[in-house]
Amino acid sequence: MFDIRLMRADDVPHAERMWDHAYRTLLVENHLPTAERTPEFVEMHQRRMQHLRGTDPLGSWVAEAHGEVVAVAQAHLRGDRFVLATLGVRPDLQERGLGRELLARTLDFGRVAPLGAIFSSPDPRAIHRYSTAGFELHPTVVAFGPARKVTAAPYGIAVGSERDLDRVDAVDREVRGSMRTDDIRFTLTNGFDLLVDGERGYAVVRTGTVAMLAARDEESATRLLTAAIARCPHGDPVNVSWITSRQQWAVRALVKSGVPLFVHEAVMIRGPWEPQQPYLASGIFG
Repeated sequence: MFDIRLMRADDVPHAERMWDHAYRTLLVENHLPTAERTPEFVEMHQRRMQHLRGTDPLGSWVAEAHGEVVAVAQAHLRGDRFVLATLGVRPDLQERGLGRELLARTLDFGRVAPLGAIFSSPDPRAIHRYSTAGFELHPTVVAFGPARKVTAAPYGIAVGSERDLDRVDAVDREVRGSMRTDDIRFTLTNGFDLLVDGERGYAVVRTGTVAMLAARDEESATRLLTAAIARCPHGDPVNVSWITSRQQWAVRALVKSGVPLFVHEAVMIRGPWEPQQPYLASGIFG
């Protein structure tokens, strides 16, 4: 009934639409906030799927039924780290083993990597599946909503460019153990900015969204997060995801700015993957 195969370039628009519908349905059912599906939103997510299909073609899979994409999974390898970036099944076809089959394909692709992470939705079925596959659960919170307190941008945080990627790589090697240069370069082409705090840390941001953040100390991380919040237009939502219990500096900065926090989703870890230093992961790029 289902044809499971590697993703083709022409699958991307259909896979992105199906995944967004599945994930949005889950969020609504759990009374969690959703982002508006604007043309810019769609284009960014389609480009991201194409990017991962290009960098890791053997980690991108779809399931097809009657000529229609009904499930999708994407994973990538960066150094000794595996990340499951996307896994979704059309809501009316869930509970039929499609998610399990696609997860098996991506885990087989990533078997060479001793370390791994899956940024899980709040779906208890997904968490059960990832735990069964040997990943440890780390609950997370997400910050979503307008900042209720005016925050001044810290002095000394600069807007960087691709010329600063060497210092970004140096921070990533120290904080997270591996680089993701091509992924950051790709993200910067999608309307995101690079904020740098000298040699101490960096953040990839777009208005109030923090896509990635890594720093050598909590003071720098707090400065970068505060700068990202300050750049958000008044009344627009701040969006910071994947905050684990080890990142209390981020919780304190967001509470100080009056941004609402929700218990939401989970980081699933294989091996000693999660950085101890100030770090906010990307749900797609780790």
